[in-house]
Amino acid sequence: MPLVSVLMVSHRDTPYLRPAVQSILTQTLRDLELVFVDNGSGMTPVDLGEMGRDPRLRWLPQGENTGIARGHNAGMNAARSEFVALLDYDDIALPGRLAEQVAALRANPQLGLVASAAQTIDDAGRVTGRQFTLLTEREHRVFSNFDMPVVTPTITGWREVLLRYPYRECFSAAPDYDMFTRIVDTMPTRALATELGQYRKHREQTTVQRHDSQTLNACIIRLITARRRAGRPEGLAELMAELQPCLSAPPQRDVQYGFFARRCLQERFPLLAVYFARKMLSLSRTSGRLVHAFRILAVAAGQQPQLAAEFGRLFFTGPLRAYGLKPV
Repeated sequence: MPLVSVLMVSHRDTPYLRPAVQSILTQTLRDLELVFVDNGSGMTPVDLGEMGRDPRLRWLPQGENTGIARGHNAGMNAARSEFVALLDYDDIALPGRLAEQVAALRANPQLGLVASAAQTIDDAGRVTGRQFTLLTEREHRVFSNFDMPVVTPTITGWREVLLRYPYRECFSAAPDYDMFTRIVDTMPTRALATELGQYRKHREQTTVQRHDSQTLNACIIRLITARRRAGRPEGLAELMAELQPCLSAPPQRDVQYGFFARRCLQERFPLLAVYFARKMLSLSRTSGRLVHAFRILAVAAGQQPQLAAEFGRLFFTGPLRAYGLKPV
């Protein structure tokens, strides 16, 4: 059996696909399989030319686009190795990625997964900057209350861990964030400071095309994570049923943030309510929004007066400064 299974899900042929595949097949760690989940693109391995004949490529045709979560889970269930690495069809794994991450996991078997710093690249593959990444276990735990502390296409983990926390198919646009929060709840994670991947930013990616849906999914994940970390039931099925009309036609993001800020106050999650108020205000600074946001801050401080200073720091400076988090 191979040492590492690299999981890639694609529902279409794009100019970015072949560089992504090539970046895996040219890794310095050669003992791998590339589990390619063809989510209804109609392609065959022949379409990849010489790379399609590489015996390490395993093609999993799904017949139709089953979605990110179901495609991911199909690939996870097919993976045969000790470690599983994630890579999107439009991103790049730099040559030493798998070797360095496997070494890190073996050196500390208690880690559930290891990510890494990453460069950002444009449509043409030009390096444009560095992707937001937090490195330490503490930073992952704290920031995951609010958002992803790492970029998903740099994640490598133990296969048994990733199988234990599959993507939940009710999250059509942010299942990786949900998976990450559940893993962080039960075991340490970290990221390597070395840039081991390239994250491509372009107009066709999910974060651009489905921004409102992704925002709504992330808001739901923040709320159920807060419930879980407070020792309460997630109530995910009931929440998804309640929000079904919004899931079908997501409202604008500032409206979403305002709704979840109020909901968090009702459920007595004042910290998260303050974060949502800040996000709402970042998108819409009308006088009405200002009054609404400051009212949320005041109610939150009233619910937990001993944390009023922390709420103020979060509201005015954001989670990075409020908690001393330092992205690479």
